[in-house]
Amino acid sequence: MFATFVCLSANAEIVPNKNGVKALEKKYEELQSLHAHYSIELRRLTEKLKEEERCLKDLKSENNIQSAVIDSLRNICNQLGKKQSADNKSICRKIDETNSNVQENQKTLQNQTLWVGMVVLLLLVAIIGVAYRLAKRIKSGSTSIDEVRKAQDALQVAQGKMQEESIKLDDKLLELFDRQIANASKNVSNDKPDHSLVLKVADEVARIELNMSRMDSSIRGYKQLSKAVGRIKDNFNAHGYEIVDMLGKPYCEGMKVIAEFVLNEDLEEGQQIITGITKPQVNYNGIMIQAARITVSQNI
Repeated sequence: MFATFVCLSANAEIVPNKNGVKALEKKYEELQSLHAHYSIELRRLTEKLKEEERCLKDLKSENNIQSAVIDSLRNICNQLGKKQSADNKSICRKIDETNSNVQENQKTLQNQTLWVGMVVLLLLVAIIGVAYRLAKRIKSGSTSIDEVRKAQDALQVAQGKMQEESIKLDDKLLELFDRQIANASKNVSNDKPDHSLVLKVADEVARIELNMSRMDSSIRGYKQLSKAVGRIKDNFNAHGYEIVDMLGKPYCEGMKVIAEFVLNEDLEEGQQIITGITKPQVNYNGIMIQAARITVSQNI
């Protein structure tokens, strides 16, 4: 009986021990599995950390390069700022010099205009005096044909001198305009162009051409003045301006001009000719910026 109890007790102790070993083995396997999983995760994190370190190193290298580029650009900006400041001072100085030269040229032109005007006035007084004496003698019948011819010759000489002085003055005026146009072209900007100087010069060119059309081309200085006018026009064309040539051309209805009509019975019936230009038509890059003001001789 006792022996049977002991055997049963021993069997009861063995069964729990076997269950505990199995549980431990299962726990061990689980721990091994977790260890393997964490080992893999650790290797992955280690590799990721190394990759992040490489990226950080690359970023530091790139940052150093960018810093060097920024420093270089900063130096260039400083140099450009200094150069721009120097250029601004130089441009301001040139503008002041140009304005001073223009004022001096204007004063010179005014003085020359005054001197030539006095000469022309004296010649005009002389012509009037000679014409008055000639008319008086003709009226009294005490003047011979030779005296009349001498008086006519004197009038022609005086008129020729007046025209020569007028040509000299116009030539000086064109020289002044040439310099002003050259200075203006140096100071041109990207803003809307100022046409005031060009229009002023164009009006003077039209006046000079009208005077020349009424002169004898053999007068001293005529060819030189004609070349100066051509030079001004070429300069205009080079900068996009065009002075439309209308003098001596037929007038057509519908022309965009301001016209004044005068009667001239020497023309053929129905004929209309442009015989005077107060303001010429001026185009800029093919667009009209000033309409012409003209005189039209007609026989209608």
